[in-house]
Amino acid sequence: MRTINYEDLYKLKSYILIDARSPKEFLDSPIPGAVNIPALLDDERVEVGTAYVRESTERAKEIGIEKISKRLPEIFREINDLSKKYDKLVFYCARGGMRSSSLEAIFYALKYRTLKLEGGYKAYRNYIMENLPEKNKDIKYVVLHGRTGVGKTKILEKLAEKSYSVMDLEKMADHKGSFFGGLCEKKKQSQKRLESEIYECLSKNETGYVLVESESKRIGDIYLPEVVHDSILNGCHIIINTSMENRVKIIMEDYSGASKEELQGCLDKVGRYISRERYENYSKLLEEDKLPELSEILMEKYYDPLYDQSINKYQYEEEINYETIDEAAERVADFLLRKGFIEEKL
Repeated sequence: MRTINYEDLYKLKSYILIDARSPKEFLDSPIPGAVNIPALLDDERVEVGTAYVRESTERAKEIGIEKISKRLPEIFREINDLSKKYDKLVFYCARGGMRSSSLEAIFYALKYRTLKLEGGYKAYRNYIMENLPEKNKDIKYVVLHGRTGVGKTKILEKLAEKSYSVMDLEKMADHKGSFFGGLCEKKKQSQKRLESEIYECLSKNETGYVLVESESKRIGDIYLPEVVHDSILNGCHIIINTSMENRVKIIMEDYSGASKEELQGCLDKVGRYISRERYENYSKLLEEDKLPELSEILMEKYYDPLYDQSINKYQYEEEINYETIDEAAERVADFLLRKGFIEEKL
């Protein structure tokens, strides 16, 4: 059989994973680095599934082959292009069934160098969840803390640009971690996608440390793996401070793409925990487009007091007060050097 398990993939010198599942399945739970070339589109997959339940297995297969056949010219062009860049084409679907088997068999018959991922996405999922604790156990977490708008994510982005080891959990989770956290995010949150990206990040880590932002176990509607959350709690902690002027500027940048209706929806959630008078005042500021003023008041009157309740849970090894993001990133890099996480560059 022309199959390969996920662990042995790393032994291949040049390969590309081809996800034969529908676009919706791929978006919710991709294997990082894979390319989606669906055997069946979302509506076609529903049609095949309905036939399987209401008619018969044979009828479902018949419809599936018919749908795949119509898309073969398009599928061929995409896979042919990939074959010029990679030595092996590795197909997978949900469980290593008809979709990946059909495409692998067709392109093998056409003399392409093909394999099928044994057990499909389900086997991959089992593999990473079993091995995540092992990948995580020797990684030291350096954790950035700070009030809302202090720029922790921007500092991490700057450090990532400079090739420091960074794991941007909010980016992976597609959420910024507050009532406003889902605004301006392009993808719906996915627990499976988060865990896959965390595993991928840890499996490629060669430094022994990772920079992260302080997070609660829950980010929006999904959760950090317990081993990762425990590592954050037991990591090296740095607290970041900057002026309110900088914080307001950062908040305005982060949510510049949000509509007034979306912002009001988030204010409605905040309104459950504050007085009616304060809620109406905040809503009036939003209606009058006084967003900088609203941002400052929300941070001072709502988010800062919440943060201050948990600020003493940690022992901080460094306190950084900054004026620019570049300055803050340099201070974090200096901390890594002093603590022996990195060596001085010659």
